[in-house]
Amino acid sequence: MRERETHMNQSHHNYNRNHRNNHYNRRRKKKSYIPRGYYYIGSVALFLTVVLVGLLAFKKYSFTNEHVELTEWYQNTHENEVSVVLNGEYKKSQDETGAELPNANAIKNEGNVYLELGFVKANIDNGYVYDPSEITLRYATDSEVYSATLGSADYVVDKSNNSLGEPVVVAQGDAVFIALDYLQILSDFKYTLFENPDRIVIETAGYEKQVATAKNDTSIRISNGRKSPILEDVEKDEELNVIRVSEDKDWSFVVSAKGVMGYIPNSKFSEPTAKTVESSLPERTYNHISIGSDISLLWHQVTSQTSNADIATVLTNSGNINVISPTWFHLNDNKGGIASLANANYVSVCHSNNVQVWGLVSDFENRDIETTTVLNTTSSRDALVNNILAQAITYGLDGINIDFEEVSNEASDGFIQFIKELSIKCEKNDIILSVDNYMPKYTPHYNRAEQAKYADYVVMMGYDEHTNGSSEAGSVASIGFVEEGVAATLEEVPAEQVILGMPFYCRVWQVNGDGGIIDSKAYGLDAIQSFIRTNGLTPEWSDEAGQYYVEFADGDKFYKIWIEDENSIEQKLKIMDSYGLAGGAFWKKGFDNSATWNVIAKYL
Repeated sequence: MRERETHMNQSHHNYNRNHRNNHYNRRRKKKSYIPRGYYYIGSVALFLTVVLVGLLAFKKYSFTNEHVELTEWYQNTHENEVSVVLNGEYKKSQDETGAELPNANAIKNEGNVYLELGFVKANIDNGYVYDPSEITLRYATDSEVYSATLGSADYVVDKSNNSLGEPVVVAQGDAVFIALDYLQILSDFKYTLFENPDRIVIETAGYEKQVATAKNDTSIRISNGRKSPILEDVEKDEELNVIRVSEDKDWSFVVSAKGVMGYIPNSKFSEPTAKTVESSLPERTYNHISIGSDISLLWHQVTSQTSNADIATVLTNSGNINVISPTWFHLNDNKGGIASLANANYVSVCHSNNVQVWGLVSDFENRDIETTTVLNTTSSRDALVNNILAQAITYGLDGINIDFEEVSNEASDGFIQFIKELSIKCEKNDIILSVDNYMPKYTPHYNRAEQAKYADYVVMMGYDEHTNGSSEAGSVASIGFVEEGVAATLEEVPAEQVILGMPFYCRVWQVNGDGGIIDSKAYGLDAIQSFIRTNGLTPEWSDEAGQYYVEFADGDKFYKIWIEDENSIEQKLKIMDSYGLAGGAFWKKGFDNSATWNVIAKYL
C-alpha cells in the first residue's frame, strides 16, 4: 500500500507539474504570436521618427539659403542718392531714429558721383571752403590755391585754367556737392563704385583695417544668425575687411570686395591681419621761414604818422629786441580794403639797427567792419590778401603779424583760408607770417594746427585772463593761466613756431563790498609802481598768481591789484624757456621799463 501510495503520489506530482508546464507553454505561445506586418510597421515608424527628429534638428541648425536684395541693407531715400561706406562704416543719410536727414551724403548727377560738402569736410578733408554768396569753392594745398564755381567744369589753379570735363560743384536743394573726380585731385583717399543699388566704398589714406580671406565659398548675412537672409555669396579666397566681432564671438561684421556689408561666421575666414591704406597723393611740404630762437618782439602801437617819427628813440629805449611790430594796418571796409600808417623811414631805421619789421594787421579798429563778411566772401578775402602783400612789398617789410580778434565761429573756415592764401603769397615773396591767438580754450575755432602748417609763427597772447569786461576782478596774466595756454597751444603747434605774448601792464580793480566790479583801469609797469607808492601799499608775493598782490580800502572804495613787474615777467620767461619756445612778444611799447628789459635780456 505504501509503495502504491508513494507511486500514486509521484504520478500525481508529475501530472500537476506537466499540467502547469503545458499551461505556461500555452500562455507563452499565445502572447508571442504577432503578425510579421506588425514588425515592419513598427520599424518604419521608428525610422520615420528618427528622420523627423533629424530633419527638425537640421532645419534648426542649418544655414538658410534665402537671399534678399541689397536694398534691404542700403536704403537710398534721397533723389539720386548713392550710399557711402567710409572706412568700414555705412554712413546713412538717416539719424538714429531712422528719420531722413536733410541731404544725401552722395548723389549721382549725369552719371558722375558727387559727395556733399559737409560730409567731405567732416570725414575726408576739412580744407574745402565754399562761399554761397559768390558760389565759389576754394581749396589751398601747400603751394597753390584751387578755385571752382558752381555749375562750371572749369577750375583755376592760381592763374592757370583747367577743365574737369564735368561740373566741379553742383547743388541739389540746399546742399552743395563736389565731384568725386575733383576731390581725388586734392584729397587723399581711394574709392570703388558699385551699382544696384548705387554705392561707393571709400577708404582714406592712413586707415588701418583688418583684412582676411574667405576659407571657402560662404555668404554674408544681414545679421549674425544661421537663419538670417543672405546679402551676398562670397567666393573662396575673396578679401574681406573685418570690422568687428559680434558679442557672441562666433560671427564678425565684414565688408566684402564688392562693397557689401554684413555678418559672416568666424570659422569661414582666415585670421585677420592689419593693413594700412596707402597715400595716393604726393606728400605735401609746408615750408617755413625761421629767424631762429630767442625772438624778442615788441608791439609798437602807432596811431598816426607822427607816431612813426620817434622810432629811433623807441629802439634805443627798448632793450635788445630783434623784431618790432607796428600797428600800421586794419580792416577799413567789408571788401578787403585796409587803412595804412606804414612809413618807409621807420623801416629803414629799424633795418639799420638789425631789427625786423612785422607790420600788424588788425580787425577791430573800425567798428563798422564785419570781419565775418570779409573773411567769408571770396572777392573780399582776395582783396585783403592782395592789399596786405602790396603794403609789405612797397615798404620792404620783413613780416606780417595778423591780429584778428573778432573772428566768429561762422568765420572760422574763411579765417583759416585767409591764413593759407596769405601764407602762400608771403612765402613766394620771402615775407614772414605770424598769427596772434588768444588762449586756446577761448578760441578753439582758430584752428592753430592748420595755422601752424602755413604760418611761420603762432603767437600765444598770454594775457587778458581778466579784462575790463570780466565779471570778476583778477589777474591779467597769472602764471597758471599762462602755462595752461602754452601747454594747450603746444598740442597743436610745434614749440619752435610758438612765441609767448606777455603783458607790460596790469589792472587796478575798483570793487564794491561784495567784490562786484565797479571799474578797472590799465596801468603800465612804471605807472603801477607809482600808484603803489602814492597809496603807501605793501604788496605780498603770491605763488599761485606768480606775481605780487595787494588790496586796500580808500574811504568807501575798495581796490584789488595783481601787479605785473620784472618779477612776474621773469616767471613767464621761465615758462617760455622751459617749453623751448621760439621767443617772446611784449604788449606794448610805452608800458615797459628798463628793469623789465634787463630781466628779458637774461632770457632773450
